[in-house]
Amino acid sequence: MQTNANDRIRLSRSDAEDFLYRQAEYIDTRDYEAWIDMFTPDATYWIPARPGDTDPKTQLSFLFDDVPSMAARCERLLDHGTGGQQPITRSSHVIGSVRVLPADDANGVQVRSRFLVTQFRRDAFKHYAGSFTHHLVPWEGGGWKVRSQRVDLIDCDGVHDAILQVYL
Repeated sequence: MQTNANDRIRLSRSDAEDFLYRQAEYIDTRDYEAWIDMFTPDATYWIPARPGDTDPKTQLSFLFDDVPSMAARCERLLDHGTGGQQPITRSSHVIGSVRVLPADDANGVQVRSRFLVTQFRRDAFKHYAGSFTHHLVPWEGGGWKVRSQRVDLIDCDGVHDAILQVYL
């Protein structure tokens, strides 16, 4: 973590990539506890249902979770008795085109990236593509945490045959 003359917090692209790769690995290996620990206690995770949407509280969403909702969803994903996850969904993330930008406030950075996610369950593949926007803030003791994560699917306004149950 570096600061410049204006005292703005900086994150290198390489460190941002490592952060995003670690986040993806936690989801792909179903280490949801470590994944949730990457978020601040007041964080949100949002997948809007239309391009350009700006308010998850008043506009339709595929998913809009706070940390307690994320923890409950992850608990269900790991519960072997959950019928919706028998057999479990397996996933593979590919992340690229990572850019680090100033955040809207002086307390963090915005990281934008592109993704391809492939999920496999019940002999069927699903593919998702789009962009991530992470608002990262420095955390006590060093490191970074996610204050908000927005997932924009390139086909968000298209027809979807299933409800998203697993995080992208």
